[in-house]
Amino acid sequence: MVRQRAQNGQTGYLAAALGGAVGALGLMFLGLHLGIIYVKTFMPNAELEGVIPPFLGVSAGWCIGETLGCWVSLHWQRCWGATQTAKQLALLTPLGFIVYILTLSIVSRMSEMSADLIRLVVLLVIGFTALALPLLARFWTISSRRIH
Repeated sequence: MVRQRAQNGQTGYLAAALGGAVGALGLMFLGLHLGIIYVKTFMPNAELEGVIPPFLGVSAGWCIGETLGCWVSLHWQRCWGATQTAKQLALLTPLGFIVYILTLSIVSRMSEMSADLIRLVVLLVIGFTALALPLLARFWTISSRRIH
């Protein structure tokens, strides 16, 4: 049945992109809130070091959520290569961090931009990256199937 669906034209691009984005955003916000709770509970007098737990929560939520969301949505749709796509996405996720950090450093240096505009640009970059990386991983999975 899995091969039959793949042969009928269902490639899984939409499932990979939506699953990855929903998983990433869901677990990113969960990681952020858990990091904030940790700082408030165990580091009440923290200054700059209070940024580290929320950042780690967002980073872990992004990596785990995007990969898990992509795999679940592809597996649920019974698309071929769900596990292989999730593995490739797990390897691609550090590229998303690099793009995010570079964008954040470039945008934060632009003093003429308002804080709301900076937040919007950062959220758009996260959203674009969360959609683009699962699509790229799915493309590589399908391309490798056609080669072999």
